[in-house]
Amino acid sequence: MAVFIAGLNLRTGFGRFFDLALAAAAGVLIVAVTALLIALLLTIARRVPRKTTSLILGCGVVLMLVWWEELRLGVAMAVVIGLAEGFLGANIATFASGEFGRAAMARKIITGVLFAVSIAANVALVWLLVHEGSNAQLVTWRPPAQWMPAQLAVPDPSLPGPYRFKTLTYGSGTDLRRPEYRSVAIKTPTVNASRFFDDFGGWKRRVRRQYWGFDLDKLPLNGRVWYPEGDGPCPLVLIVHGNHEMSEFSDPGYAYLGELLASRGFILASIDENFLNSGLFHDLPAQQPVRGWVLLEHLKRWREWNSSPGNPFYGRVDMQHVALIGHSRGGEAAATAAAFNRLKYYPEDSAIHFDYNFAIQAIVAIAPAGDQYKPAGEFRWIQDVSYLTLQGAHDADVSSFYGSRQWEHVRFTQAGPWFKAEIYAYRANHGQFNTVWGRNDSTGPPLGWLLNLKPLLPPDEQRRIAKTYISAFLETTLKGAAEYRPLFQDWRTGRAWLPDTIYVNRYRDPSYIPLASFDEDADLTTTTASGGTIAGEHLSKWHEGRIPFRQGDRGFNGVFLGWNRKPGTPAPTYTLTLPEGAAGRWKLNGSSTLQLSVAALDEDASDDGPEHRDSPDFTVELETAEGAIARAQVSHFAAIPPPLITQFTKLEAIDSITHKVTSEPVFQTVRIPLDKLANPGKLAKVRLQFDVTRVSVICLSSIGFGWAR
Repeated sequence: MAVFIAGLNLRTGFGRFFDLALAAAAGVLIVAVTALLIALLLTIARRVPRKTTSLILGCGVVLMLVWWEELRLGVAMAVVIGLAEGFLGANIATFASGEFGRAAMARKIITGVLFAVSIAANVALVWLLVHEGSNAQLVTWRPPAQWMPAQLAVPDPSLPGPYRFKTLTYGSGTDLRRPEYRSVAIKTPTVNASRFFDDFGGWKRRVRRQYWGFDLDKLPLNGRVWYPEGDGPCPLVLIVHGNHEMSEFSDPGYAYLGELLASRGFILASIDENFLNSGLFHDLPAQQPVRGWVLLEHLKRWREWNSSPGNPFYGRVDMQHVALIGHSRGGEAAATAAAFNRLKYYPEDSAIHFDYNFAIQAIVAIAPAGDQYKPAGEFRWIQDVSYLTLQGAHDADVSSFYGSRQWEHVRFTQAGPWFKAEIYAYRANHGQFNTVWGRNDSTGPPLGWLLNLKPLLPPDEQRRIAKTYISAFLETTLKGAAEYRPLFQDWRTGRAWLPDTIYVNRYRDPSYIPLASFDEDADLTTTTASGGTIAGEHLSKWHEGRIPFRQGDRGFNGVFLGWNRKPGTPAPTYTLTLPEGAAGRWKLNGSSTLQLSVAALDEDASDDGPEHRDSPDFTVELETAEGAIARAQVSHFAAIPPPLITQFTKLEAIDSITHKVTSEPVFQTVRIPLDKLANPGKLAKVRLQFDVTRVSVICLSSIGFGWAR
């Protein structure tokens, strides 16, 4: 059993038989060496049965080696399974050899007990394998129906469009493992990435070269394309997968998006970067920036094809409207490509020249990895491009919302059609956005047996979220379909298109003017806008600081406010006074909106014990310099969910090891129009009055103003 489990985890890419044979050979060697060592010890101690000890320790060593990267959990699993299988095997060997019948009664009792325990342990392991998990921690909250906005009166973007479409593949023809990229409609040159991998060599590089049939100086440009019939030109979209077992090819997993988008008038190419993925016992170093660079090299080919008579795509590609989509490490790669697109040199090596400058209008990051590559050690800034990130709350692989950190590093330097939005979907995981990856979020057996799969959305429903948002986003950013923009401002406007679960969304466009971002200094009483002030009254918590992830933090600040209002006491307040004359300088008017980004926290609001944690609601009070006041309840404009608790594994105790905490702050944008205020140009104060929900803790990442669009 130990050898079988080890073989399942190896996944070298040379086939299951090879993996099992290698695990068996390693197991025999390890057990034999362990037996010799134990025999040596027994020669000295002469107390412990040799077969029992050698089998137990041998199984444990095999499993510990397999799970070395998951050290804490891997060792625990190795000990548990090693003991279970080792004792079972040792007892069977004892019975088969006849030693049990000759043993003294005390040893028979001990052997019988150990046999029963090992049987029970194996039954428990089988239970882990077949049991899906539990919905015990699942949050069942839904937004209040009475303040639900109108559903958008536009076609469902997740449904096929009017175009018939075709498919083809292009490739370099050098890939031993991918026959579909050897017999291709368009032959592509290879690209030389060896400069990125100067420090990578030795046997690992030789094994990868032997496996793929090419080295790092001849990486292929492979892709599978879905494109509409007709002359075009059509907007171009590239999508790239993330890290997965390199032998379980990931690029076919986005066919559902290719078919949808091609039917709606887009060209979509799913890019093959499996040769940069993990496998053959290691994770290829320096592959994160190369993933983004390869996308740009693909765009070079598309630019050439569009201007080459005789090419199937001659004159059919709208190179002025380009979007990049990435999943997991591919999501980070898409942002890296957008950053490299405007640079002249690779930040870590000026010998690598860049000359791209493509008209990349939009980036989509699906559950992106975070900060695995930081150009020159700095956060990756991208500017004047629309950005959408999707994240599942039950993502057991990228369990922190790293796309939200990249969202903070998208900036708009001038007025334009751009916007940035983030969507957080409860019960969505990591892998189901790709049809190849499945439900186990890149965790192979037996660690995958621990995942709590019960709460997950069905695969087709999770992919409907991706289809709805990605299609609407591309219609908006590449085709100018402004009628879909409200979907990104408030997910409830598209609720009829989406699966029934909880969503949180944040939105911003170039019209935004910050009042308070909480990162300008350490003074709680000052605003980001120079000259403004802040005051708090009757709050049980009030402090600024880094906004946490499940592991680490987001790299930017927020303000944390808690209240526990007792009956008969004044409502706690948090008041921001605008700099004198700022409303006039900012040209605030009836089309302006106050914008708050709010997250509910899973924290106690006071020191008198835990309280019921509900959806936070409060009143926003706007006051002009002339004393006019307008009041609005937040829930009339947005639905702020309670803390979204996630149990990732079947055993709650393991979550504290694997995912640290049960929830993290996720921000909902609240947009309150100023049209009820008599003279918005004289606005002087914004007051948050915590008079609705009795007790809560929230985090605000920003407060500012924008315009309705």
